[in-house]
Amino acid sequence: MAALDLLGRRWALRVLWELRDGALGFRPLQQRCGGMSSSVLQTRLIELQQGLLVVRHRDGSYELTKLGADLYQALLPLHRWSDRWAAAIDAIPPLVPEDHVCASCSLSYPETDTGAAARLLGSLPARYRRSIDGLSAAALRRRPEPGTWSITEYLCHVRDVFDVYADRIDKTLAQEHPVLEPMHNDRRAEQGHYNDQDVAEVLDALTEGAVTLKTLIMSIAPAQSHRTATRLPGEQRTLLWLVRQAAHEGIHHLGDIERQRILAADRSAAAEDRSK
Repeated sequence: MAALDLLGRRWALRVLWELRDGALGFRPLQQRCGGMSSSVLQTRLIELQQGLLVVRHRDGSYELTKLGADLYQALLPLHRWSDRWAAAIDAIPPLVPEDHVCASCSLSYPETDTGAAARLLGSLPARYRRSIDGLSAAALRRRPEPGTWSITEYLCHVRDVFDVYADRIDKTLAQEHPVLEPMHNDRRAEQGHYNDQDVAEVLDALTEGAVTLKTLIMSIAPAQSHRTATRLPGEQRTLLWLVRQAAHEGIHHLGDIERQRILAADRSAAAEDRSK
């Protein structure tokens, strides 16, 4: 615990990291540390010397001791892990801003209050059913191109979005600034075998989720709209944003499905032409 306390102090690990290749004078070390204040650097160096991790030479330069070098080696697995961690975070698409206006479906967040979002969500189950009416099983499960979901996969995603956002809104109402877990959309689709699921059952679950979400949104008092939650560092969003985002996901992916319906009709027409 004493080691964690020392290494957890601001800039301590950075100082050790910058000394990994050899001795540095005070000014060069300060520059390597992003121009941290002289007083903070001086304090950290004294503490690291007292901890037997850094030694100060007669020429005024600082260097890792044998213990300090051993610590650097011990931190290398953490450094490699942090690279993988950063890559995983970078792979998650960022959240749209509070004032987002979608160029594809035209939904404007600033113009969508809780009432408008609830009404939109209430209309979606019937619209989704109409959007796939008459489509063949093959058309429902066909991916138009690599990396683009099929209609069935979009339906599963929207079903899960409604469930996840109901949970996120519940947490934001019940807790002070909760941390929300990312959905990991592609991983969820793969692990859940979206494209193999029964479309009728998915539509029933989507309908139930939309009704639950609509009811929950209608219960939000105006004063609660500014409560906040966070997903990743720097991604603080309001409860009102969560409501708008849930509605946006629903209408946006309805557009994705309708575009695929048009593609399916075009393919069918082209096949008929070839058969003549």
